[in-house]
This record gives sequence, structure tokens and C-alpha cells, in this order.
Amino acid sequence: MCVMARRLPSLNALRAFETAARHVSFSLAAAELNVTHAAISRHIRELEATLGVKLFHRTGRGVELTDEGDKLARDLTPAFDMLVAAAGQFATSKGREQLVISSEIPFAALWLVPRLGRFTSQHPDIDLVLDPNNRLADFSKNEADLGIRFGPGVWRDVDAEKLLDTEFTPVCSPAFLKKHSIKSARDLAGPTLLQEDTKEHWIDWLAAAGVSGAVTASGPTLKGHLAIGAAEAGQGFALADDITSGDSLLAKRLVRPFDISIRHHAYYLVRGAGTKDCRSARAFRTWLLAEIDASDMALKAIKPGTLKADAPQARRSRPE
Repeated sequence: MCVMARRLPSLNALRAFETAARHVSFSLAAAELNVTHAAISRHIRELEATLGVKLFHRTGRGVELTDEGDKLARDLTPAFDMLVAAAGQFATSKGREQLVISSEIPFAALWLVPRLGRFTSQHPDIDLVLDPNNRLADFSKNEADLGIRFGPGVWRDVDAEKLLDTEFTPVCSPAFLKKHSIKSARDLAGPTLLQEDTKEHWIDWLAAAGVSGAVTASGPTLKGHLAIGAAEAGQGFALADDITSGDSLLAKRLVRPFDISIRHHAYYLVRGAGTKDCRSARAFRTWLLAEIDASDMALKAIKPGTLKADAPQARRSRPE
């Protein structure tokens, strides 16, 4: 009897593509899989050649999925989730627990990852998997055990526990501040105000500083946490909270020149509605709360900026 073998592209290539498609980034895919950017690019070229279709558009600012790539990604992600679940049931049966944490990319890159070594050293029996993803995990499909999200704290089918309130204030490098003559908010130049996803926060901050009619934010849009890197490089001001800028402030790579801030949303620890944390999730929650408290105390020791607002009605913070 003739048996037809399954014909599959390279599994390594499929995995590289699925990870890159999920993040829409070759660099983040390389970080998750612990390989080089070149390896991700090579696997995807191989897969494109095998399938005979283009999966990504290469742009000057990164990559974008083609229609064919988007369709393939929608099919592959559930398939890889099933593989992870199938293998995971045996890992937990040997006394080890796998803990999957979904986190927004800026929180993961700028705050969580530098501290994770302390958690893994305290809990060597927990296999932690960090999924840096700006999409809220679907807990009903077991995409994650816990998530860390920034927002209003209300999401469908999710229980949210507040971790930290936030206030946004401009940060820049010490060298940038020394180079530019800035004595008050009115001296800010619009092109040096770095955007992230929206100008809304800068509009609110400039209003709080009393200069919304005199200064307009017009700097480049640097999505995610890239504005922090640009600010460290002396390219201008990023509007940041203590989580995204805290370590850079403590290391004196950034400074907060102004005593004006705006209150916004908060960071939350999220889980599926009505679910109870497993042992490893409880351990992570306890560790996370302790680390946030320690970080908050360290930042409170930094003296606030001395530059002032330009209008009597300017306010230091606003309610959510």
C-alpha cells in the first residue's frame, strides 16, 4: 500500500514566520526565539520561496504582512498554540509548572525583562514564558496565565488588579537639556516633542503647562517604547511614566526637567474572569508587587524637576 507523506515547509521557517507575524517585527521575533535578526529573515525568505508567495512587505520603518502572510498567520498561530498546549501537559506532570505571562511590549522591554532574573532565581522550578504582545491575551483559549496591561482597567471577560497609577511627564537626556536653553514650558520646540501612537498625551500635557496655544507637538512618531530610546540619544523629549522611564532616570540617562505631569491610566495585572491563580501565578504576582514597590520607592528619592508652567491656571496633574 502506498502511503503519502505529509509535505510541510521547514518547521523552523514556519515558527520564525509565525513569531514575526504575531509581533509584526523581525527584531522582536528574534528576541523571543533567541536567534539573530538575520536568522529570522533567512527563514522567512526560505518559506516565501517554498510557498511561492510574498509574506511580508519590507518598508523603511519595518515590515508589514501581505494579504497572503496575514492569511497564513491566522492559520498558524492557533496551530502552534495547540502544539504548546500538547507539550505543556507533560512538563507540568514532572513537578514543574509553565507560567505564560503576556505583557505589553514597552512594559516588558523597559521594566520587566531587566528584573526577571530575580524571579527565575527565586523560582527555578517555574518555566516562565514571556510573550511581549500589545494584543490582550484571550484567556479563554489559554493564551496566557496572566497579563500585564496599561489602560482604564475594564476589559471584557477579564479580571483586572491595579498595579500602579501613572503620571506622564517629559523626559530627555542630560546632554539635550544642557545644549538647549529651556527655562519654561514655553521654550519647548514642537519638533523635539517625540510622539508615540497619538498626540493626545502631548496635547493634554501642553494644556496642563499652559502653553497649548504657543507650542504644538510635531516631532516624529516612534511607536511603542522607541521614543524613550530616542530621548536617551538626545533627539528630544519623550512623554513617559515611571515604568517606561524609571530605570533610565535612576541610571541618569534621562532627567525630568519639569514639575508638571498629567495623570492617565494605570498598569494592571489581568487574568481570565473568575479564574484562580495557580501556584506559579501566585508566586509571580507576589514577586511583581514587591518589585513595583521597590521601584516606586527608588524613584521617589529622585528630586522633581524645577522648570515651571507658563500660566497661573496650569495644573500639575489631572484626574483620569
